[in-house]
Amino acid sequence: MVMLKKGDCEHCGRFYRYTLWHSGFGDNSYAYCDTCGMLALFNYSNEYVSALPSPADKFGEIESSWEPWLQPCPCGGQFRKGASPRCPSCNQKLSATHAAAHIEAQALGARGWRWQNSWSGIYCIAMNDPLNPGSVMQVIDPIAKKEPARLKRRWPVLFSFGR
Repeated sequence: MVMLKKGDCEHCGRFYRYTLWHSGFGDNSYAYCDTCGMLALFNYSNEYVSALPSPADKFGEIESSWEPWLQPCPCGGQFRKGASPRCPSCNQKLSATHAAAHIEAQALGARGWRWQNSWSGIYCIAMNDPLNPGSVMQVIDPIAKKEPARLKRRWPVLFSFGR
C-alpha cells in the first residue's frame, strides 16, 4: 500500500492522487508512458535491467538507448525518455513546475526540501489509477525479456561418475 498525496491539474482543475518515489532509495531508473503517463520502474537488481546499456545517471530517467528493449505500456503507448505523467482526468501532460507547490507542501519531514521541477531527476511520481482507486498506475521492469542463453557445462561430462 502506498501513501497517496493530492495534486491538482493545471489544465482541467480536477484533483488527482499520486505518490512520490526516490530513485536512489529504490535502486531504480524510470520512464513514463508517452500516451497515458503510467510510470515504469526499472530495478537494477533485475538481471535484464542490469544487462541494459549503463546510463549516464543511474538513478533517474532512463536513457533513450533503453527504449528498443522495453515492452509497450498496457495502454498501447511506449515508455520513453522525455515523457511525463498525465492527469488521470483529462490526460494532459502535467507541468513539473505547477506540481512543485503541492509536492513541496506535502513533503513530510523534509524542512527546506525543494522539488526538482522536472520529470527527469531523481524523483518520479506514480498517478492514482482511475480504474482502480487507491492503487497507482505503475509497472515494474517492463523489459522485453529474451531467454538467457543456456550455459553448456562441460565438467559434468568430463567427470561423470555414472556409467
